[in-house]
Amino acid sequence: MKRLIVLIVVLALAAIWLIACAAPTTAPKSAEPTKAPAQPVTLVFYQRGYTAGGTDAGTVNTDKAVEIFQKNNPNIKINIVGIPWTAEGDTKLEAALAAKTDINVFRVTSPNLPRYAKQGILSEITPFLTEEDKKDFYPSGFQIATIDGKVWAWPLWVTAISNFVNTDILKERGVEPPTMAKPWTWDQFVEACKKLTYKKADGTQVYGFSSSSKWGAVEYYPLMYIDGGRILSADGKKFVQNSPEGASALQKIAELALVHKCTPPDFGTVDQAGVRAQFKDRKTVAILMSTPGFIPDLEKENFPLAVTPPPLGALNKMVTNGAFGLFAVVNVGDQAKLKAAHELAKYLTGSQVAKDIQGWQLAPGLRRSNTGYSTNANREVIAKLVEFGVYEAPVATSAELGNNYGAALQAIILGKKTAKQAMDEIAPDYQKELDALSK
Repeated sequence: MKRLIVLIVVLALAAIWLIACAAPTTAPKSAEPTKAPAQPVTLVFYQRGYTAGGTDAGTVNTDKAVEIFQKNNPNIKINIVGIPWTAEGDTKLEAALAAKTDINVFRVTSPNLPRYAKQGILSEITPFLTEEDKKDFYPSGFQIATIDGKVWAWPLWVTAISNFVNTDILKERGVEPPTMAKPWTWDQFVEACKKLTYKKADGTQVYGFSSSSKWGAVEYYPLMYIDGGRILSADGKKFVQNSPEGASALQKIAELALVHKCTPPDFGTVDQAGVRAQFKDRKTVAILMSTPGFIPDLEKENFPLAVTPPPLGALNKMVTNGAFGLFAVVNVGDQAKLKAAHELAKYLTGSQVAKDIQGWQLAPGLRRSNTGYSTNANREVIAKLVEFGVYEAPVATSAELGNNYGAALQAIILGKKTAKQAMDEIAPDYQKELDALSK
């Protein structure tokens, strides 16, 4: 019996040892927790020019963009509020921003951006940029949206200004148009403009160059940068256009009319509609400096058009300038809503929306990957120019100063004052406002 008991104990101990050896040495891993669905979010998107149920291209494209974004982000619902491009729209937008409720994403203008940023209305975009985003954007893409070292809006596109050439007139005069690979120097540009200023056999007077140059117009602005000058220092704190580089470029613009006599008699007073009509008639102006918004009109009429870069000045680098389209995000405490708003703004300004919606790009984007505007050779030139953009830092100067500055530019173009004289005269008032804004 004792032997039996001992045998049973030995067998029991052996069984326990075998079980212990077979057991895992660590506790089994628990199953991966199921990822909770993203929190439902509702955004309010203020869109300029949008009319609910409208059939215009802007409204239809906005509806498509929102539909696609919601499909790809089922947790996000977007309500669109359309406001017109008028004072009425401004009033409605300002009221919504003042309340900071029921508005998350909106189109912001460059002049208003500094004010909104300083008032704490906007959410900075940098925390929502991936490394891929940062590499994709052209460096100039953030110039107009940066205030005090922070980026306050998502760049949509820029109306990169270029030269539009009537190829029939150039061919008649034996002038070979420049290209991105072989741009004209300033001297070559002047010589071409002089050669293109002539009288036809039927007595029609043709002029080599023109641009919208009425008080406050901006379509000739790229020429202001060709010698290396600027209106303001890069940080927007100092007025510098009365520098030798700034004044010399302005004087060159004036001399196209005053010295070289290759612009129409109304150069300096003609508005955008007037100068476009001169070019469109195919017999008055050979080269027009313009924003890309004029291209669709010319394409519809099968105009003999070639888009070329602006000439090179003393800087010896290609430059362009233009107005930005920007989307801003309202700063709210709800982090889920804030993140969703930035995702919407990123989509509306990215390369994917241009692929999703034909005709979305009314001007070239600020991303290298966004090739949606480059649908033909002329538009491709404009898109390539974006890389060479020179833009001023956004500052909220007064309307009165803006008017006085526009008047100073017009006085230069009309030969009433030299560039140096006009810029020296306005410099104290301009600097006074900049100093006040930096306090």
